[in-house]
Amino acid sequence: MAAVPGLLAAVISTAVAIQPNLAPFGVTQHARPSALGCEPLAEGPPDSTGQYVCATLPRPDPVYGEYILAFVRGVGVCNLTAITLYRDDDDEGLLTRGIFAEVTAKMTKELGEPDETVDVAHTPAAGSDLLFKQTIIAEERQVFDQWNHLQGRFPNLQSASVVLAGDEGEGLAVYSTYRFAGNDDCMRQMERTTDLSPDE
Repeated sequence: MAAVPGLLAAVISTAVAIQPNLAPFGVTQHARPSALGCEPLAEGPPDSTGQYVCATLPRPDPVYGEYILAFVRGVGVCNLTAITLYRDDDDEGLLTRGIFAEVTAKMTKELGEPDETVDVAHTPAAGSDLLFKQTIIAEERQVFDQWNHLQGRFPNLQSASVVLAGDEGEGLAVYSTYRFAGNDDCMRQMERTTDLSPDE
């Protein structure tokens, strides 16, 4: 009987390792922006290489206000970023921090525990929660979770992240990004084609 728990653990481990492809918000790596109803951020023919904004997707999440696709013609979707509405939150960023926690919990359920959970203040004052909104906007504090090497669980995914971001005029928001397999090469190709230098 002693071998049974070990056998069960091996079966569970194998099952985790061979999950099927994941389609975040119903988007597959080979989806075409025009088929999703997404609009290009720069002028060009349909489904040309570039970035696209989508008001909704096949499986939208009401917590997000819009979605951004990075797409390379002949390759597919490099990555997909879902963005919540920016909010003029209070100084402690309580509402946005709650949304960040909600989004992180959803992604953890979907992807497993994050490989990195980061809340870093770059100055002593930036560590104060009383100045949370101000220090996030000033980029003196970084808050994010990161999932690395996801191909071990989902063959079509490279990595994912959720970031709490800020803008001086808009307030605070949460960005969730899913990077499909080959994202780095895909983005280099997009940069060569469009002369863009995107962050992803």
